Amino acid sequence: MHPPHPDPLPGGERGSAPLPVVASLEGEVRDSIQQTLRQLERMPERPAKPAPQSTEPPKPPAPPPIGAMDLAGWAGDDFNRTREALQRALDTAQGRARVEAQIALVRFLLARAMDEEGRAALETAASLSPAPDQRYALRILGDAFRALDREDGPDDNLFVQLPAGAMPDHHVWRSVALAPTRWAAAKEGLPIALRRLLDYPADLRSRLLTTLAAAADEAGDSAALNLIVLEMITVDSTGMADGRLDYFRGRLAELKATPGTAPEAALERYDAAAALRRGPFARRAEVRAIELRRGLGRLDEDGAIQALEALRFAWRGDDVETDALAALGGAYARSGRTDAALDIFGLLGRRFGATARGRDALAAGRTLLAAVLDRLEQSPPGGLYALALQARHGRLVTLVDGPDGKLRLRLATLLLRDGYGLEATRILHALTEGATGPRRAELGATLARSLIDGGREGEALDVLARTGGSALEPALAERRALLRADALLGDGDTVRALDALRGLSGAEAARLRAEGLFAAGEWRAARSAFAELAATGTEPTADDLALQGLSAYLAGDADASRGFGEAQRARLAGTRWAGLLDALAPPPADGPLRAESVERDLAAATALDRLARGWRKSP
Repeated sequence: MHPPHPDPLPGGERGSAPLPVVASLEGEVRDSIQQTLRQLERMPERPAKPAPQSTEPPKPPAPPPIGAMDLAGWAGDDFNRTREALQRALDTAQGRARVEAQIALVRFLLARAMDEEGRAALETAASLSPAPDQRYALRILGDAFRALDREDGPDDNLFVQLPAGAMPDHHVWRSVALAPTRWAAAKEGLPIALRRLLDYPADLRSRLLTTLAAAADEAGDSAALNLIVLEMITVDSTGMADGRLDYFRGRLAELKATPGTAPEAALERYDAAAALRRGPFARRAEVRAIELRRGLGRLDEDGAIQALEALRFAWRGDDVETDALAALGGAYARSGRTDAALDIFGLLGRRFGATARGRDALAAGRTLLAAVLDRLEQSPPGGLYALALQARHGRLVTLVDGPDGKLRLRLATLLLRDGYGLEATRILHALTEGATGPRRAELGATLARSLIDGGREGEALDVLARTGGSALEPALAERRALLRADALLGDGDTVRALDALRGLSGAEAARLRAEGLFAAGEWRAARSAFAELAATGTEPTADDLALQGLSAYLAGDADASRGFGEAQRARLAGTRWAGLLDALAPPPADGPLRAESVERDLAAATALDRLARGWRKSP
């Protein structure tokens, strides 16, 4: 039982006055809150919590810089004695010391320019489980051998990736690695590289200077080639006894020769190199001398072919064979022996495409392909040589062509001219997919034109949609709009074709607009449009005149049809529309109609309509 609640107030009046307990509790709570606020004001402000950042993978540390190379010390004074000492050290070493001994052997082979043995020694060193620092040293040596062998793709080479700074050896190998493919970047460090090359062993210096000279010659940089040739003179006879110095001095004389002057100095140097009769540069100089004399008119085409054939079979299998084959194929092409030129072109790819000198073979093949295309462009249309070139050597054409695709585009143009649209569209498809920007839009327009001419308007519309852009030149944009209207018209979408022609002017737009009105059955409007096309000063084609006459006939304008026939009969004579006027001639006014004549006229009208639709895009 609970005790009775005490009544603190007299007379039993409960709840008539505020409770003092409650009042005191409110005061305590108020005091506590104020005290807490004063403590917070005295506390120092805490820094804002940083926003959560996205976790990114840590970047790998940058590779250390490439140090100096003591190539003269690596090569040694005596070849046999140095190599025997390195081999003895390799036989007795174990563990890390064995890897170091193998690295020393690789350095010796690099300094002696022995690239095949050096690559084999690199593979052996990689199989010995080298430490991280040793692997880095081996990678540097491997990239140096790649530059020595003139390999493509220098972007992953350490000498290209890392900044050269003030290290002369880094400038040397960077220039050599970039020279075959990116001469403009390679020549930036050329002065430092040439000064450093003075201290390199003779064999290695000769190899590196040859690479730089060949790149400068290909780029037509006479100033740089002059500097390189001056340093070649400092190399002793061991490195230049094969005629390469005279060959490059001849090339320099050709580059410096002014137009209209006979490069006698170049011929003198080429003859001096060819007199050695051994080594690739001696025969290469002989090839160049034959080409130069032919260009000067001192040797006719038949004489050049005989000299090149003799050289080719006398030195078969040598490095010079690529140049001799290219020069011989060019002579065949110029003399009209296109079959023999195509055989030489295929031989270049089959024999040398997969070898160490494949780049030289492809460069020679590029020159030969340009000569063959020059000959085919001068020949009358309708031949089979362009088709044979694509069918037999299409893959090789792709290999020898440059990144701009100019040679393949020329071949596709020849195929279109000769009526081989399917093969041409395949080439154009590949070129368009690999292009970007305005060039992609231009190639897409060329491809769409070939597809429209082949009756594949739907594919042409898809190509135009995928290759468009916003920042196109006005002429190219107008050309693409005309192609779209032409494709829509051929695809049967006359309304959209006429809508696409809005705002376009010119003869081609007027012709398409007239053809669209004819296809839509607007005979009177079509007749007026074709008449306006002829009135603009544009020479109308036979198709334009025929469709104009058909429009007048179908519109029921007998006077216009009769006047058209009298004026244009001579213009249509000899074309596929020559019988059109007789078919449109009205029947004689006198005499009853016969059933057989009506049936004959109806059959002729049906056949004529079918021919007109089928001939609209045919040549």
